[in-house]
Amino acid sequence: MNIWTISLFDPTPFDKVGDHRFIQIAKMAVEKEHRVIHFTSTFRHTSKKQRFSESTSLKAGPDYTVEYVWSKGYKRNISFERFAAHSDFAERLIESFEGRERPDVIFVSMPPLDSAERVVRWGNINGVPVITDIIDPWPDSFIKDVPSFLKPAARAVIWSYFKKLRTILENSAAVTSISNGYLEWAKKNCKALQRAVCFYPALDLEAIQGVVQKCRKEESRNSDALRTIYVGSLGSSYDLPTIVEAAEIMHQRHPGRTEFVVAGSGPQKELVERYANKLENLSYLGWISDEELLRQYSLSDVGLIQHKNNLTQTITYKLFSYLSAGLPILNSLQSEMAGIIRQHRVGLNNNNGDVAGLVKNIERFMEDRELLACYKENALALARQQGDSRAVYSKMLELFADVAGQSSIGVKS
Repeated sequence: MNIWTISLFDPTPFDKVGDHRFIQIAKMAVEKEHRVIHFTSTFRHTSKKQRFSESTSLKAGPDYTVEYVWSKGYKRNISFERFAAHSDFAERLIESFEGRERPDVIFVSMPPLDSAERVVRWGNINGVPVITDIIDPWPDSFIKDVPSFLKPAARAVIWSYFKKLRTILENSAAVTSISNGYLEWAKKNCKALQRAVCFYPALDLEAIQGVVQKCRKEESRNSDALRTIYVGSLGSSYDLPTIVEAAEIMHQRHPGRTEFVVAGSGPQKELVERYANKLENLSYLGWISDEELLRQYSLSDVGLIQHKNNLTQTITYKLFSYLSAGLPILNSLQSEMAGIIRQHRVGLNNNNGDVAGLVKNIERFMEDRELLACYKENALALARQQGDSRAVYSKMLELFADVAGQSSIGVKS
């Protein structure tokens, strides 16, 4: 198959930040002798910087090309400038399709809504089936913090985005998502959804375990202390205050029996540094490389996923990142992920901002090492079953092949 993939937010191989969803899919496709062209913007969302000053094409392999389409950038995530940039990318993206051999199938990430809508329309007009991959429930995310009694009015203000959403869902040959929760949301917004399949954000389990096990043989650590780790953004949506306050309580109650490690960067960096300077059991590593990430995983016992209550996420990418390293999870995201953790016994849940609840769960693992060992085994088992990229994305490519045999006529508006 000739496959086009499109994502504004996922990193590319040349960003060198690890193999995320679209890279994993492309590598699996190439391994199975398909051709992949991946389209993205020259502007990188995470750094807020342009990768190139003009549209650029780079070969990531003989049958894997990355097309960076020059488009406008923005300084802040919440801004009119960002929406203008999304519209600009959508227009330039469609222009970049001209003169190319048509693909057998297109796989496009949503959000943004602008580019997904334009791609779905282009696909229908040109007889190319499009699969839309939902990574965030836009535009409902825009009004998640609006009081319930004001939501109807808020929806009316952004009705044009809901119209785009319906166009995308009604005209996609299939809809995929990183969670079942997002698929249920899609079905509520489109009764005529043709096909919906969940593919969790999977990782290369064999590669991760190879590095982790090697590090565990070579590295030494204080096995008497329970070592918890948080890796990720230090943005305002992540509950770093609960983590550092829990570290302080554990230091006071159980000196020398716990270690907390925080790695990442963002606006809450100063908060973490302030606590790290006064607590012996808390270390702040700043931003770390992929190699160091796996090394830190190998030295740890438990992974932390602590979110504030204003997120629309149902599954985070960190779920299988921790599980693939054999780390049980201490989670506060009250969503589909909490159910997975509970059902498969791969961690413990606490409420958003519940320092006492997090401390209680840490103490439970600290005091019951047999339970911890059992949950570590469960973590790896679940990663093998549902989070191994080779299995997950092989099934996704089967969906691509099936959908590629379909044809689309006309666009429902």
